[in-house]
Amino acid sequence: MKFIHTADLHLASPFQGLTDIPHQLWQRVHAATFAAFKKIVTAAIDEDVDFMLIVGDVFDREQKSIAAIDFFVTQLQRLAAAGIPVFLSYGNHDFNTGTDQQIDLPANVRVFGPTVSTKHLTLSDGTSVAITGFSYARRWVDEDVVASFPVKKSADWQIGMLHGAQYQAGGSNHYAPFTLDELRAKHYDYWALGHIHQHQLLNAQPPIVYSGIPQGRHKNEGGQHGYYLVESRGHQLVPSFEPLDGIAWTQAGVDLSTVTNPQELTEAATQAGAKLTRNNLTLVALQLENTDHLSPECRTMLRDGTLLNHLQDRLAHQDQIKWWPYELSIAPTANLPKLTDLDQRFWTDAQKAVFTPENIAHVAQPLLRQDVLFDQLGAELTPEKLYQLAKQVLGGISSEN
Repeated sequence: MKFIHTADLHLASPFQGLTDIPHQLWQRVHAATFAAFKKIVTAAIDEDVDFMLIVGDVFDREQKSIAAIDFFVTQLQRLAAAGIPVFLSYGNHDFNTGTDQQIDLPANVRVFGPTVSTKHLTLSDGTSVAITGFSYARRWVDEDVVASFPVKKSADWQIGMLHGAQYQAGGSNHYAPFTLDELRAKHYDYWALGHIHQHQLLNAQPPIVYSGIPQGRHKNEGGQHGYYLVESRGHQLVPSFEPLDGIAWTQAGVDLSTVTNPQELTEAATQAGAKLTRNNLTLVALQLENTDHLSPECRTMLRDGTLLNHLQDRLAHQDQIKWWPYELSIAPTANLPKLTDLDQRFWTDAQKAVFTPENIAHVAQPLLRQDVLFDQLGAELTPEKLYQLAKQVLGGISSEN
């Protein structure tokens, strides 16, 4: 048996952090979420998979664009022509209020409703597959929906589809909260997760897997994106992450140890960006390092955005733009502050006391009640990431003093 697990397509989602980009870039950026799903459908057909799972947030918002609907239906029709069934659930962005009955989906698509249900599929060799899931009927689902998922019964393979987030003590838990223990207790062969945009394997056997977003849409969604191809091997289902060559977000350092004026800085930045050239467009945040020799004029042009605009203008006149700088800033220092003569032991003890999941949840909870903030920040608010940010901020304060 073989199937594809994807989620969080966010079709027609706007890219954030990009302003005044050339028309040729805007076209590529606008089409990026569509192109990613089209590649997944092509892979499903080429691999001759038995079915596809789409676990929530197909569309970026409840009010779906006509263009996104038409594109999605066309891709589902490609799968129908290849004889590939699709199991679809809606998430917190495209929650199903009943208006989706107006979308004329092909007969190969089986949509989960607002209550947990199980759909059955018998493969050509007689293998039986049971797939359990649900769709969001509203933006927030606070209750423990997993409690309604049945324990595996007689099917050869039992799969769960869940668009949600792990339960956090003291957190808001608005997105079908679950724990790994309760998922494992259902004895399923595979849990296909959606909602978190970074692909990750939460549990090896049975696989409990976030497929992640196929196309990153802002700088906090950098790294590799793609989908999971899952195959049966003996009595286990084995997921394999398949990356997509979409538009990439990345950071690059620019060494300015011998740079003093704006012309030299622009040239150094251009060389650094050119090294990132790949098959598709790369969106780059350039961080300037070793800036002690920069002239006052150069620093002023950096602060008011003149240098970034000049660099973008140079690239905009190229026939084919392979990389685009959306941010130009001085790299933060990661050195610990020298505010006192406190030793490393004191700093380590303070780190353990301050950067705890409970403290983070208490401080962040009012912010994360807003959907857009949760989507962009929720996965970033880990003790280790906040600790590193604190080191950068305190290091900056120390250097200014």
